[in-house]
Amino acid sequence: MSHSLNFLHRAEPKAQQRQHKRRRILRTLFVSTLILVLAWTVCLVVVTSQVFAHVSDARDQLLVAKDEAQAFSFERARETLSGAQENLSMAERRLPILVTVAWIPRVGTYVASISELIQTSSAIAVALDPLFDLGQDMMQLAGISQEYLDSVQSGLSPEVTFDDLSTETKRAVLARLAASADEIDLLIAQISIAQEEIDLLAGATALDPIVSMLDPVREQLSLLEEQLDLLSIGARLLPAYAGLQESSTNLLLFLNNDEIRPGGGFIGSYGVLEVDGGDIEHMETADVYTLDNAVAEQVVAEPPAPLKDYNAATQWFFRDSNWSPDFAISTQKGIELFLQEASYLEEGSSVPHTDQIDHVIALTPTFASKLLEVTGSIDVGGQTFTAENVADALEYQVQFGFKAEGIPVSQRKEILADLIDEMKSRLYQLSYAEWETVFVYAREALDAKQLLLFSTDEQVQEMIERVGWGGAIEPGEVDTLMVVDANLAALKTDPVVERAIAYDISRNSLGQWMGEVVVTYNHTGTFDYKTTRYRTYTRVYVPEGSELLQASVETDVVGELGLTSFGGFLSVEPGQTGSLSFTFLLSDHVVAAIEDGTYVLDVFKQAGALDHTLTLDLDFDKQVTHADPAEASEQWGDDRYRLNTILDQDKEIHVEL
Repeated sequence: MSHSLNFLHRAEPKAQQRQHKRRRILRTLFVSTLILVLAWTVCLVVVTSQVFAHVSDARDQLLVAKDEAQAFSFERARETLSGAQENLSMAERRLPILVTVAWIPRVGTYVASISELIQTSSAIAVALDPLFDLGQDMMQLAGISQEYLDSVQSGLSPEVTFDDLSTETKRAVLARLAASADEIDLLIAQISIAQEEIDLLAGATALDPIVSMLDPVREQLSLLEEQLDLLSIGARLLPAYAGLQESSTNLLLFLNNDEIRPGGGFIGSYGVLEVDGGDIEHMETADVYTLDNAVAEQVVAEPPAPLKDYNAATQWFFRDSNWSPDFAISTQKGIELFLQEASYLEEGSSVPHTDQIDHVIALTPTFASKLLEVTGSIDVGGQTFTAENVADALEYQVQFGFKAEGIPVSQRKEILADLIDEMKSRLYQLSYAEWETVFVYAREALDAKQLLLFSTDEQVQEMIERVGWGGAIEPGEVDTLMVVDANLAALKTDPVVERAIAYDISRNSLGQWMGEVVVTYNHTGTFDYKTTRYRTYTRVYVPEGSELLQASVETDVVGELGLTSFGGFLSVEPGQTGSLSFTFLLSDHVVAAIEDGTYVLDVFKQAGALDHTLTLDLDFDKQVTHADPAEASEQWGDDRYRLNTILDQDKEIHVEL
């Protein structure tokens, strides 16, 4: 077969045609691919925006549901919660579209995190559902309708008070609450897990736009967890105190912290409260001297030595029973002396008493003042009691006012019973929003030891101690400090005495580790009907094994509560300043902790005490690497830990060396 010399040139047009064809195909594929990519990108953008929108709507609905539940509109809260769950479900159904691009670097992590966020939000919604069920059940048991709640919230006066509920209704509500305790604990655990997961997701900066939308939810979850924790405790304590299973006899102790005593304040008055199924069957209050004086000839118990030496006490009466700074121990002694004195009363005696005590509730005027902030001023017996004057007004009435009104000495504190009765009525008539404030004040008072609880029921007492509402004193893990005052024959002088507690640690010239506690008293008052020179028998509690080296006063060294106490007496004139100081060798286990580089100090606040200044200056002779609470930044980087704070509740300090 022969070819001309130009055959290649003749074939060229066909090659060009094929090349053009390939180019057209490639262009078509490119354009088609570009269109598909653009379409898919638009789809992804739309789906992503939908996910954002659904999560955002779910967030808003969760917040609204929470507000509705707080307003006791549990039925509406459940409907709103259902809407949030539906929004989260719709967001989750769109996730498979986003998964198609999960192979792209970093995008896969982003998509997986969004999925976790949706699942966490769904878990929150699921956790809230049984809580709203519980609320709705209790409202139904109480016979309170949604229409009634709407009328109250629209400004109409509430027509139903706690007193209006029947005994059967109160018992049913208490039973439902008691049965929900474990369920509430589960909810707390679920919410805690959800919070932790959101916190982990918040650490991924790429997720900031979507995670930040849940910031309000995170804040509300923290508040809700605190409220649920309180509800869980209440579910275990209220039924017992309110007499769910059987009638409950509660001893009320009115601890006057204007005259501070180790167990909270002088027991100036007491009350006997009998409750059955949530109903107050009987309540009486009395001046403590009414009981003590009625049986004075029969009382033979010998008081603690300081009461004899500095208070001229020859017998140990119920009024002086709270000598231990551990409220449970003080209360056990108080119950013992109370029942003993009650047994000496003649049959038919009018002195309020009982032969059985199931639980104890102790409160100070500090807590009563907070309640009056909620109820408003109360007029009884011609006297107006306010949050600002309740302690002074009561003191004046029982010292002088009763005489002007011709009231017998034995009845001078009956005004307290009238005040309590009126306060109870005011509390029962509070709106739901105001009750939330009462619960907040009660929680603060329990933490500050202005409200204390005790139960002779071991299980109930175990719960009280577990949550720290019983004023128990247990030696700390490493170091312990507690300053305890006892006002002995100093009238009601404590409010005008400013205290400052200072604790130092350092080595002496022999290389021994020493501690020094200095308590300073600044008497800002003058002599009047309720104020005199301040007389205090003060005990400083430190770890067992601490050895006293030097003290500013004659000192009693006693082992108690698994600790060592240094006790001494001080008197301070009005307008003057006085102080007590104790220097001691640190116990071996405190020294060992310092040398190991991990130091922990537990500082206990005295029950009933007002907030005092606490100053720490701990020279560890090696650099402090971390501390909680932290020092001021300008004090970092040396071998000392310094802290100036207010001792408003028990505190724990951790220092790493």
